[in-house]
Amino acid sequence: MASFPPSTQNNPNRLLVGRRRMLGLLGASGIGMATSALGGLAGTGATKSGKSLGTVNQRGLTGIWYNPATSGQGLLFEAFPDLLGEGIGLILGGWFTFDTSAGGVEAQRWFSLSGELLDGKNASAVTIYRNVGGRFDEPPITFGQAVGSGSIQFDDCDTARFDYNLDDGQSGSIPLVRITSNLTCSSDGTSVGSADAGYSGAWYDPNTSGQGFLVELNPASEIAFLSWYTYAPDAASDAGPETQRWFTGQAAFASGERDITFTLYQTTGGVFDAEDPVATVAVGSAVLSFGSCTTASFNYQFSLGEMAGRSGTIHLGRATAAPGECVFGGSCALIPSETEGPYPLSSVLSNPAMVRSDITEDRTGIPLMLVLKLVDINNNCQPIPDAGVYVWHCDKDGVYSGYSNQTGGVNATGKTFLRGIQYSDANGQVVFGTVYPGWYNGRITHIHFQVYLGSLTGSRATATSQIAFPLDVTSAVYSTTLYATRGQNTSVTSFAADGIFRDGVSYQLANVAGSSTAGYVATLVVGIAG
Repeated sequence: MASFPPSTQNNPNRLLVGRRRMLGLLGASGIGMATSALGGLAGTGATKSGKSLGTVNQRGLTGIWYNPATSGQGLLFEAFPDLLGEGIGLILGGWFTFDTSAGGVEAQRWFSLSGELLDGKNASAVTIYRNVGGRFDEPPITFGQAVGSGSIQFDDCDTARFDYNLDDGQSGSIPLVRITSNLTCSSDGTSVGSADAGYSGAWYDPNTSGQGFLVELNPASEIAFLSWYTYAPDAASDAGPETQRWFTGQAAFASGERDITFTLYQTTGGVFDAEDPVATVAVGSAVLSFGSCTTASFNYQFSLGEMAGRSGTIHLGRATAAPGECVFGGSCALIPSETEGPYPLSSVLSNPAMVRSDITEDRTGIPLMLVLKLVDINNNCQPIPDAGVYVWHCDKDGVYSGYSNQTGGVNATGKTFLRGIQYSDANGQVVFGTVYPGWYNGRITHIHFQVYLGSLTGSRATATSQIAFPLDVTSAVYSTTLYATRGQNTSVTSFAADGIFRDGVSYQLANVAGSSTAGYVATLVVGIAG
C-alpha cells in the first residue's frame, strides 16, 4: 500500500513542472487500495454498454473490477478527468491479491498503481507500487516503492484488461469486468456525474499515511462497498509484505445516505492471479459517516479474527481532490467578497496564453494542486460550468509577478509566474498546478481568485475573493528547507490578526491533504449567485 496521499519521496517526478510534476504529486508512489468480490458482490448486475470506449479520460471508470475466474482478487480504480491538464486525467488503483502460495492472513498481498488518462485513448500505462512496514491504525507513515509496470485497456464501460510485469519476474494478463452497475461512464466520456458517486474514492488519516480506505457508493446496485488497507497489529517497521492486511466492507445503500453501517470481511486462502478457492469471513462492523465532501469518520469494532476486540474511530480526509459532482447537503454559501489587492495584473485577462492549468513557470516550492468547485447558491448548489476563473498568488519569497518594488526590492515586471485562467468543466471544477504560496509583511498566507460568468474582458468579475490555508499546514511548509529564506510568518500569526480574514474564514478555508514531503492538494467549494 502506498501513502494516503501517495508520497513522492525519492521520486524525480515531484520536481518536474507541468503535468508530469502533478502526476508525481498524486500518483508517482501509488495509492494502496484493494478490494474483493465478497459478500455477494460478484454478479450484482453491471449493465453492459456494448459500445467501445472512445476515451479513458472520464470519472465513470471509477469502481470495482475483477476477473470472475479469480473471485476474491481484483482491482479498484479511481479516475480523475482533466486533473493533470486539459485532456489529461489521472487514474489511481489498487490491486488486491495474495502470495504465490495459499495461506492465512499473512498471505494477503496488495499493490497500488497510477498513470495518465488521455483523451481519445482507451488504455493507460501505469506504474505498480508496494508498501510495507506499517502498523494497524497507528504510525509510522509508509511510502510506496515501484515494483513493476503495466497497462489497463478498457474495451467499453464494463470490460477491461490489465497487463502486468513485476520486477520479480511475474507477468500476466487479467480480463476484468465491472462488479457493480455503471453509473456515469459513457463511450464519449460526456455523462454527467452522480452526487452519490462523488463520495467514492480514496480516504485516509494523515497521521497514519500509508494506510486508508477506498469507498464506492452505488445507488444503482443499492450497494456501498469499502476496502480498508492496513497492516498487522504490532508489526515491526522493517517487516515485509507478510504484514500487509486488507478488509472489505459491504452495506445496503440508498441514494442520499451519508451514515452507512458496514459488515467487515476478511478473505484468505487465495493464490496470486490463480483460480484457487478463497474463504471469506465476517469479522466485524463499522459505521462510515461523511461530514462533508472532504471529511468523514470511521467507527469500527472487530469481533473475530486477528483483530478481535479492537475498536476505534478514524478521522478521514480525501486522499486527493474531491470530484466536481460532490456537494454535501442541499445548501451552500456565497463566497465572501474580498479586495483584489495591489497586484491583480488585469492585463492577464486579455492574454490567451494565460489560459493554462500549470501556472508554476520557473518558481520553486512545495507542489500544490488547487481545485475549485463553483456552485450556484440560487439553484440548489448545482455546478456552474463554463465560468472563467483567474487565480494569482505570490511565490515562496512573497513576490508577485508583473510588479516592481516588492518584498526584498525585487522587480518582477514583465513576468507572469503563478497566474493563470481556467474555465470550469461540466462539474463546475477548475484545477491549477502551482506551488504553496509564501508570505509578505502584513498578510497571512492566501491565494487570490476571480470568477467571471460573462466575458473576462469588458465586464466586472462576478466574484472576487481569497483562499485561506490551515495554519498547521502553513507552519509545516515554512519549516522546510525550500522556504527557509523567509521562514515562519512573524508579521501575522492568526486569522484574527489579518486585515482580510479577521471576520472569519468559514467559507474560504481550503481543505488541504498531503504533506510537506509529498506536496498538497487544496480543495474549496465556491458559492456563486448565478
